[in-house]
Amino acid sequence: MDPIYTFCQTLYNCTYLPVHYYRNGRLQLALPDTDFPFDLAGSHLQALCAKEQAVSYLITKQFHYFGLIRNRERGQMVLIGPVISILPSPASIRDIMREYDIPPEYREQLTELYQFMPICYFHLNVDSEDTSIASLHTSGSYEAKETQSFHNTYHYEQLYLDYTRTGNVDGLKEFFSNAFSIQAGQIANNTLRQDKNILIVTITLATRSAIEGCLDIESAYQLSDIYIRKGEKLQDTKELNKLQYDMMLDFTRRVAQAQLPRGTTSDIYKCIQYIKQHTNQTISISDVAAFVGKSRSYLSRRLKKELGFQMNNFIMRCKLEEAKALLSYTEKPISEIGSYLCFSSQAYFQNMFKKKYGVTPNTYRRQAPTRNTS
Repeated sequence: MDPIYTFCQTLYNCTYLPVHYYRNGRLQLALPDTDFPFDLAGSHLQALCAKEQAVSYLITKQFHYFGLIRNRERGQMVLIGPVISILPSPASIRDIMREYDIPPEYREQLTELYQFMPICYFHLNVDSEDTSIASLHTSGSYEAKETQSFHNTYHYEQLYLDYTRTGNVDGLKEFFSNAFSIQAGQIANNTLRQDKNILIVTITLATRSAIEGCLDIESAYQLSDIYIRKGEKLQDTKELNKLQYDMMLDFTRRVAQAQLPRGTTSDIYKCIQYIKQHTNQTISISDVAAFVGKSRSYLSRRLKKELGFQMNNFIMRCKLEEAKALLSYTEKPISEIGSYLCFSSQAYFQNMFKKKYGVTPNTYRRQAPTRNTS
């Protein structure tokens, strides 16, 4: 086999950049092998060949980067490109179609083609320790405008964070099932640290969104700490990406379970937060009223109107929900769980649990679909 074939295949497998191999002016290999009827790279071959250098490159009006490596004696050429630094916008797609005379019916196919192209960000070397923030910012802005390589994360963040905020699990799954390309800034000096830093940022944003969606504040922060610690232990980017996906789904599911009716007042929100953070204590209506700064009768009426529960029933509901979690995800003895949640007796705990869920705590633990004690 021609060793250039092996070289091109290896280059593509490592970078996923489009690669074309020509011998004596004839195309021998094109990677990726798509059925797209227009050759974005081949149309620039003549302009690249007109240059004298063995290695040459050009940049198109739409900021497509192409590079050519030539061996004139053997008549061999390897053309790399297009390489893009930002995913083309719908307006840019229209300009590209005009530039390459691509008919309108291929618009969707062209858009999909770009979705699978890797984004290559071109950074200026401005990392010296004594460089000021102002200088770094100015240099970075200059480069971004020259290459049109702007951050595009804000739009995507708002989309997936809104799914978390509203507890929309199906919407989040659908969002992540679609192919898209995010252009994030460089926040580390190596790929693994970059991915870990992005994970930490994403966890932080998801935590805030989950709290806005009425997830218990302490639970949200505890969950945040756990995911950050777990992420720091990982040494593989694929595992980090999976953890980020699992984390987003976890937060979103918990928000869905804790979702409050639209229009819940701040007083009732404070009630809920207080109760959920004190399930391991004997809570009375007076305790909640003192924390919120309102009367017992007022809070009882508001909670009944907004959530449909009597205050004492809602306190019991929160204690039993925590009992379910402790039964599912820990090995704590059932007697210890009942005492921790301040039930007056084990018999009372068992009876209230069975009344609520139809099975005893012991039966629920055996039937729990997820046991994770690691």
